[in-house]
Amino acid sequence: MTQISVLISVYGKEDASQLHQAIDSVWTAQTLKPSQIILIQDGPVPSELTAEIAFWQKELGDILTLLQNPVNMGLTHSLNKGLAAVRGDVIARMDSDDRSAPQRFELQTAFLDSHPDTDILGGSIQEFDESDSCLNVRHYPLTHEAAVAMIHKASPLAHPTVMMRRRIFDEGLRYNEHYRTSQDIALWYDAIAKGYRIANLPDIILHFRRTGNVYQRRSKAKAWNEFLIYMGGIYRLFGLFTFKYIFPISRLCFRLMPVSIIRRIYKSPLRRFITENKIS
Repeated sequence: MTQISVLISVYGKEDASQLHQAIDSVWTAQTLKPSQIILIQDGPVPSELTAEIAFWQKELGDILTLLQNPVNMGLTHSLNKGLAAVRGDVIARMDSDDRSAPQRFELQTAFLDSHPDTDILGGSIQEFDESDSCLNVRHYPLTHEAAVAMIHKASPLAHPTVMMRRRIFDEGLRYNEHYRTSQDIALWYDAIAKGYRIANLPDIILHFRRTGNVYQRRSKAKAWNEFLIYMGGIYRLFGLFTFKYIFPISRLCFRLMPVSIIRRIYKSPLRRFITENKIS
């Protein structure tokens, strides 16, 4: 049977109740339980989070592998640290404020077992807000070819949904620690460039928490990293002479707009049209 390791990072500003829901969703509620949950505590955390982590240590015993950074070192470094502790055949990513659907691991392992050429597998997400109201459902390209055709426009995978074969990391793939944000996009470009194949399930396998300040975070903190990653990735996959560069250039301009405009465009049908239609 496929052994699953779940990779989660948590830091001091996150919510203990949300962490509880996240771990509960990948353990208690899962129809196929993982053999290992790796939790990276990225720097000091408040007492509420300390108590929550202690609860799961008692609840899970040897299932939980707790790693601790003495200071906050960022998600990219923490994920690479977690990769070094993996015992399973596949690695499932999970964010500390989201909730996995109960059949997520069952669906993903079944697909990987029947598609040995697929190395990284994601799925659809249902967004929800602070009041637990359901927002958008986001779908991603189902095949490797469709993902490659989309990657110059937007991420072809939702990072917290992915299940990845351990062997791709045994063969040297890592999150690029040059980037503190958008490390997932950089990983997808690196994986495709090295010949690994990606796919997505059509099923909703994750409930993704969308907070009120997401637009500001995306427009400011991630703008330059995203730009550099997309420009370098497009060059590696498609060469110098392609008009695909217009997408990261346009995205950088968009990210630097006032937050009110970003929020309006992000919620509009325009974003879905651009990312889901084959403009290439």
